Amino acid sequence: MRWLHDRSIGQKFFLSFGVILSLLALSLTALLVYLSRINSYVDRHKRITVPAIVTAATMQRSAYDMNLTLHLFLEQMTKTGTDEALARLTSHADAIRQSLQLYRSTHAARTHPILLGMLNQHQRLDLADQEDQAVAEIDQALQELNGLWGAALTQAQAPSVTQSATTRADALLARLTYNLDQLVAAHRDIDVEMKIEGDLLLQQARMIALGLVAVLGLVIGVIYVSVNRRIAKPLQRLSITADRVAHHDLTAQFEAWSARDEVGTLATSLSSMVTSLREQTAATARKTKELEAFTYSVAHDLKGPLREIEGFSSLLEKRFLEGGDAETRHHIDVIRRSSLRLTHMIDALLKYSRLEQQDLPRQRFNVLEMITTLITDRFNGLQGPKPKIHVALPFADLYGEPVSIRQAIANLLDNAAKFSRRTAAPTITIGGTRTDHERILWIQDNGIGFDPAQTDKIFGLFERLHNPQDYEGTGVGLAIVKLVMDKHDGRVWAESTPGAGSKFSLAFPERAEIVVERASTTAPLPPA
Repeated sequence: MRWLHDRSIGQKFFLSFGVILSLLALSLTALLVYLSRINSYVDRHKRITVPAIVTAATMQRSAYDMNLTLHLFLEQMTKTGTDEALARLTSHADAIRQSLQLYRSTHAARTHPILLGMLNQHQRLDLADQEDQAVAEIDQALQELNGLWGAALTQAQAPSVTQSATTRADALLARLTYNLDQLVAAHRDIDVEMKIEGDLLLQQARMIALGLVAVLGLVIGVIYVSVNRRIAKPLQRLSITADRVAHHDLTAQFEAWSARDEVGTLATSLSSMVTSLREQTAATARKTKELEAFTYSVAHDLKGPLREIEGFSSLLEKRFLEGGDAETRHHIDVIRRSSLRLTHMIDALLKYSRLEQQDLPRQRFNVLEMITTLITDRFNGLQGPKPKIHVALPFADLYGEPVSIRQAIANLLDNAAKFSRRTAAPTITIGGTRTDHERILWIQDNGIGFDPAQTDKIFGLFERLHNPQDYEGTGVGLAIVKLVMDKHDGRVWAESTPGAGSKFSLAFPERAEIVVERASTTAPLPPA
């Protein structure tokens, strides 16, 4: 078996098919052998049994004619009738002798070794002995009859002599007829044994065919079980483990594979790959922690001077509020606003970094209630004209991490409000659609829009399409939205027409745990 373990899968399959083909060849050979034996039996039956019985029946007919001739002679008893009767009797005796010679040379059981072997196998050699004895008795009776006819032809034809000869002939004919009957009976019994042999051959052929089919089925079953146990099941387990690794479960272990075939090579390679991935992941985790610590340190160090700049610029702004020229006040305002903007950018970058490193535990939550709360929080204290907000969702629940999804929706609402505030009647619409695989939530505004060619660009980190003096922002908000959707294995895309507004869509994978609310639900709007 060790030799088999070292073979490749192709060699194992070749060996398996070789075994199956060998068994098929063996089955065909065995069936051909038995068909040949059955054909030989049929041929022997045609060449031996049937002609032998016909020959014996011919001898019986000649003996019957001899007996009839003898009795006719006894009724007439004339000189002319005696000569004619003796001639007929001699002719019939010669016919029987010729038939007997033919039978002895071509039809007797002992002249056919296969037939004699069959009788020996059936323990019926007594039939061959019975046949030989009957042939010998027939031959003896014919010889005595020939001697009797010869003596009758050479002697005077006195009635007493003729009467004595015919009486003797009648006894010999009775003996001849009896032995012919014995010969026919013996050969009929031999014919019965040959039919038994034919039935036995057919039965053996059936048994061998069934046995070979059973063996072939057993071999195929063993090969199937072996392939299933040694190839299919291990490959299935490898596939399951590889799927776990693909889903970032690096605790998965690939089982050791004893055979040195393709599956064993694959298992070894996958095991080495997982080990390498674990090492790389551990190294990446260490570097990430170091980088995160460095980021927080740098951010903290940067925010300190920025706070000082902001504080001093505020003091300067107050000092020069009434005194000083307008240009100086403008420069101080630029310094203060720039420091605030840089502080906000650092805060947003830290938020993005934390989100990127987090695992987001998912749960079912009420997104409609979340949106209602966000609208209240974002727009109740808004200075200036408030946008009209319409909410119509065909579902109320989502499956995901609520905090990060709230942040993504808040960023989109802020963007919609920011870029539609200069519109005469700013309007924000929140809706959604549902498919078999996704739940899509979209937020649409009637703001300034953007060039559709810039769609891929807007989700990049620190990417901005407008001047920060016109529209404030850090360039991180939409990047956070994209990151949140990636974390949820979802999709995000934007559609826009310059001057007509934009529409941002969030597609969340459908989950069995989500309770679908088919009726459209309208959220209560905050007071204008």
